[in-house]
Amino acid sequence: MENNVNILVLQGGIVRDPELTYTASGLAKSSFSIANNCVSYKNSTKEQEVNYFDVVAWGKLAEICGAYLKKGSKVIISGKIRQSRWKNEEGKSRSRITIIAQDLKFLSSSRHSGYSPQREKTA
Repeated sequence: MENNVNILVLQGGIVRDPELTYTASGLAKSSFSIANNCVSYKNSTKEQEVNYFDVVAWGKLAEICGAYLKKGSKVIISGKIRQSRWKNEEGKSRSRITIIAQDLKFLSSSRHSGYSPQREKTA
């Protein structure tokens, strides 16, 4: 099977405080949601649209998200999109899109200015 490109960059605000948990093997997982505002035009009328996305971060990035992100934080997330598929109790097919964060940049707080998880990865 061919390996296609799956790259995402998204800017927005954190909708709820991240939930930091650990797997049985000790791997950190942080789950949160981000709101992304964009403008679209319908019949020459400018309309504001808000999209909400579920985000998951793993490992050291998850711990950073759990420690520093709060509801209202402004961030740029880069990562990839993952789709989960399953059948519910009635046998109907369901799916869910999740963003898997691979890097994060803080935008909204001087407390985080200059901090980049990417720098920590290479240090």
